[in-house]
Amino acid sequence: MKLPVVGKAHEADAASAGFTWFIYGSSLDADAFAHWAKEHGYRPPDLARGVPSRLTGYRLSFDVMSRFWGGATASLVEDPAGVVEGLALPMPADARGLVDHKEGAISGLYEPLPVEVTPLAGGAPVVAIAYRAAASRRLPKEAPPARAFVEALVRGGEALGLSAAWIAQLRARL
Repeated sequence: MKLPVVGKAHEADAASAGFTWFIYGSSLDADAFAHWAKEHGYRPPDLARGVPSRLTGYRLSFDVMSRFWGGATASLVEDPAGVVEGLALPMPADARGLVDHKEGAISGLYEPLPVEVTPLAGGAPVVAIAYRAAASRRLPKEAPPARAFVEALVRGGEALGLSAAWIAQLRARL
C-alpha cells in the first residue's frame, strides 16, 4: 500500500535550508533503501555522502512491531549511558518529504527528534534530525528484534564505516 505524500514537510521550499538526517535504522542498508525508494517513486540519497556519527544519551529499544520485518524494530529511548551509532547525512530541504515518508512520520509511527551527533572520526558536533517511535505506537515492553532488521543494520553499518564495537553489539542481537 502506498501512502499519500501530503503535509507541510512535503511542501518545503526548495530554497530553504537543508537538514542533516541521523540514520540509525534500516535506511543504513543501501540495497534495502534503494528497493523501498523504487517502490515508492523516490531516488535514494547517496549514503556515501554521510558521516559515521554517534548519538549519546540514547540507546536502541526494540519496541516497535513490524509486519514487514517480521518482528520488533528499533526506536530511540533516552538513556544517560546510552550510545547509538549511525550516519549523519546532509539532505536538501526538498528531501524532507522522502525522509518523513521513509521514517514513517507520515503514518504517525515515528516522529522527528532534534539531536546533536558527533562524527566518529572526531570533529564538531552536528545538529541533526533523528526519528523515534511515537509513544502510542510502541509496545509496552521491548520484544526480540526482527532478525532481518538487525541483519540490515549490520550490513549497512559495516558498509558505511560504523565502529566494530557497534557492529558487535548489533550482531549480539541476532
